[in-house]
Amino acid sequence: MSSEHNNLIKYKELILNVLIIVDILAIIYISFYHASAKLISSVTNFDLLLCVILFADFIYNISRKEDKWSFIKKNWTDIIAFMPIYAFRIFRFARFIRILRLLKVFALFRRYLRGLFNFLLETHVDQAIGILLFAILCGTLLFYNTEWGINPFVKSLADSLWHTITTIMAGDVVITPQTFYGKLITSFLMFVGITFFGFLTASLASWFVKNPEEERELHDTIALIEERLDELQREIRELKKIIEKKK
Repeated sequence: MSSEHNNLIKYKELILNVLIIVDILAIIYISFYHASAKLISSVTNFDLLLCVILFADFIYNISRKEDKWSFIKKNWTDIIAFMPIYAFRIFRFARFIRILRLLKVFALFRRYLRGLFNFLLETHVDQAIGILLFAILCGTLLFYNTEWGINPFVKSLADSLWHTITTIMAGDVVITPQTFYGKLITSFLMFVGITFFGFLTASLASWFVKNPEEERELHDTIALIEERLDELQREIRELKKIIEKKK
C-alpha cells in the first residue's frame, strides 16, 4: 500500500469523523428541542447523504476482508450508523422514533470513537490533553486564589474557570488580572495554549507523513520472510531428493 493511499485513507477518516460529529449534534438537537420543519428536513437530507457515504465505506472495507462475517460481527454498529433517520418515519410513535435516533447516535459515536482512539494512540495527543486539563484545573484554582477579593470581575470559581479556558483556548484575556501573580498565571496559561496547539499541529503533520518509514520497515520484513521461505523451500526439495534416493 503506497504512502499516497495511506494519506487518502487518513483524510477520508478525518472528513468522515467531522461529518459524523455534525450529524450527531444535529440529530440530538432535533430529538430534544423544538425544531422547525425546514431544519428537520435539512438534517434529514444531510443524514441521508452521510448514510450513503458510510454505506459505501462499509462495502469497501468488507470487500477487502477475507473473513467477512468476523468483520460484520466486530463492526455491526456500523450497520445501524448508515441507517437514515428518514427510515424511522415508518414508526408512528414519537417516543419510539426518539429511541431509534438515540440508538443511531450511539452507533455513529462508536464509529467516531474508533477513529479518534486510533489517532490519539498513534500521536500521543491523549497525554497532551491530560496535561491541558491539569493546567486548566490548576490555573482556575490559582487564579481564583490570587484574584478573588481584589479583582471585581472574579466573584466565583466559574469566573476563574471561564478566564482560564478562554486564555488557553483562544488567547483572549477576558478578565484583566490585578495582581502580579495573576498576571504571571495568565501568561503561563497563554504559553500552555500556544504549546498545546503547536503540539497538536505537529502531531497531525507527523500522523500524515510517518507512514513511508513504517512501510519501508514493513517491506524489509516481508523481503526477509520471503528470503527465509525460499531457503526453506530449497531445503525441502533437497530433503525430498535424499528421501527418493534412499527408496
